[in-house]
Amino acid sequence: MQTSFCSFIVILCLALAGCDSAFFTNPGAGEIPVSVKRMNTSQCPFEIKLAGERWQIEYLGFYVSEPEVRVDGRWQRIKFKESPWQTPDIALLKFHSNCQNANATNTSLKLEATKELMKLSTAFRFTLGLPFAENHANPLIQPSPLNDSSMFWSWQDGHKFLRLDLRQKQNAEHTFSYHLGSVGCVSDSAVRPPEKSCTFTNRVNVILPMTQLDYDLALEVSLPHLIMQTNLVESDGCKFEAPDSGICGRLMKNLQSRPWLSWD
Repeated sequence: MQTSFCSFIVILCLALAGCDSAFFTNPGAGEIPVSVKRMNTSQCPFEIKLAGERWQIEYLGFYVSEPEVRVDGRWQRIKFKESPWQTPDIALLKFHSNCQNANATNTSLKLEATKELMKLSTAFRFTLGLPFAENHANPLIQPSPLNDSSMFWSWQDGHKFLRLDLRQKQNAEHTFSYHLGSVGCVSDSAVRPPEKSCTFTNRVNVILPMTQLDYDLALEVSLPHLIMQTNLVESDGCKFEAPDSGICGRLMKNLQSRPWLSWD
């Protein structure tokens, strides 16, 4: 009796394993780990070598939204799995360590996608940043991860789409920051949302080509590409400034044309 029951369980498990239906999401099929290239995680704060200097990563995080995959030449909207780090349309990735809470990081995107869908996909597309409605919604009632105060600027200007804070290892007094968000947002006050689109929305479209039949994916962030042709030592960085000149312009061009995010 016991042997027959065990045999039945084994057969059932094998049968379920073979039912690879497109109607069910396979565990891990839509999960995409994201790492930072050459970041030393044995230190706290994390360290990285940039332009020949050692820097501590005091903060690194960014929002992605509106994920899509291309199948048979057409873009298909997909959703993120809901969690404290994701709504169906928005995800927050964080890579820094605050040295007190090891769980304060999120280093993967989780999609509501089957293995079949990912294998058929020839590209993955999303937006670095947030849609207007979510970016300027009432900050007091927004769901996680939009309620993360460390990634919020003001109700008028919205969230920090990307936040990078560095501190030079050999000269701790020198810091470099890049806080990207919408600029030129007009409203009656900083605690009111703008009535229309901002002068510079500063959202960046990211398209990553994919190889068909490959669903075991991982992404890698390259900080050297992100800050390329900028002098970290002689500049304090760029915080919510117009992206059409100076170091802000250079950083925006890097986001738009450099492979700062690529498949690992």
